[in-house]
Amino acid sequence: MPRAKNPQMSFRAAAMIAEGKRGPSRVADTVQESEHLFRTLTEKSVAGIYVVQDGRFCFVNDNAASYAGYSAEELIGKKSDFMVHAEDRQAVKLNARDMLRGKRSSPHEFRIITLQGKVRWVLETVASITFGGRPAILGNSMDITEEKHAQEQLRESETWYRKLFETTGAATMILEEDTTISLVNREFVHQFGYTREETENRRSWTEFIAAEDLDRMKEYHRLRRIDPEGPPKNYEFRFISNTGEARNVYLTVDMIPGTRKSIASMVDITDLRRADETLKVRGRELENKTIELEELNAALRVLLKRREEDRNELEEKVLSNVKKLVLPYIEKLKKDPLDPMTRTSILVLESNLRDIIAPFSTKLSSIHMNLTPRELQVASLIKEGKATKEIAEFLNVSPSAVNICRHRIRHKLGLNNRKINLQTYLSQLV
Repeated sequence: MPRAKNPQMSFRAAAMIAEGKRGPSRVADTVQESEHLFRTLTEKSVAGIYVVQDGRFCFVNDNAASYAGYSAEELIGKKSDFMVHAEDRQAVKLNARDMLRGKRSSPHEFRIITLQGKVRWVLETVASITFGGRPAILGNSMDITEEKHAQEQLRESETWYRKLFETTGAATMILEEDTTISLVNREFVHQFGYTREETENRRSWTEFIAAEDLDRMKEYHRLRRIDPEGPPKNYEFRFISNTGEARNVYLTVDMIPGTRKSIASMVDITDLRRADETLKVRGRELENKTIELEELNAALRVLLKRREEDRNELEEKVLSNVKKLVLPYIEKLKKDPLDPMTRTSILVLESNLRDIIAPFSTKLSSIHMNLTPRELQVASLIKEGKATKEIAEFLNVSPSAVNICRHRIRHKLGLNNRKINLQTYLSQLV
């Protein structure tokens, strides 16, 4: 029998055989019904339908042809595996053979290369049929490229989130609505000592919470499933490790979108809390030491004030005694007839005593430490209104030596080139 050129011929022949000895009118009706059914099945089906005979396409619907970017007419007569990816051809042959022999019932997947050179995924089932009176293969297929891409993206996302879940530095748990711990990461195992085998899908998180914190956290867990934004997402509590120690933990918890599960990340802050307590103790100790130092400083200020008062009192007594008990006798000696040397000595003695008790000399020497003792003597006499000649006689030096001393005093006091009377300036220092 010649090969059928279209599927309608196959259905017509099948109808004629099925009707056997029925009349021509009934056979014609049956053939028309079969043709209509076939067109409807092939044109309206969401699947790709094709018939392969002698290893080549003899029928392809538009849907199947569109997967590969061809028209149905372009595929007729081509080898059925010409568009199958080279790496998948052997697997396609084996899977199709098993399906035709009844050894496989589930569809198989493979890749095809489109007319445009792109790779697409196809899901296929095959069955044995008779086409044009000869054996053929009926293929049904679906383009699952988008689904494969979605699956790949899902696998990548799952891998990424699993990696993130496992490598985060915080101990992390996935919690079910009934409080069961369904998943823990390795940091959880490391921090608290519980293994995955004894924790995942076996125990409730409530078993690990200190009694003082349990009621509060159970209420948060319940309210979070009513309003995820209601209860706090960050707070502290005490977690019981496998050694029975209550560890201070900082928790971050939130619902997983689209589920009744929550994810909880925990950071052990026990050492931080201990450090805080140590700092508080040190702070209290420092505060006590500060109070003690303040008290000592206050006592020292009192002692220093008392010492200053004693010093002032002593100075006043010395000044008073010198003025009352020494200077009057010097004045008396000056009135007596004396030889020049003795008179000079008495005058120097008087000058030195006055320098000792005069606040002017003390202040002048403290402000201008670079003044020599002789310059201090001359400055004191200038302040008292003594002329150059009088100062020379008093100090038993030449007037020119006094003038040189005057010049040095003005220089050291920064009065050179300034029209300021030296006696007036020195008088203002006390």
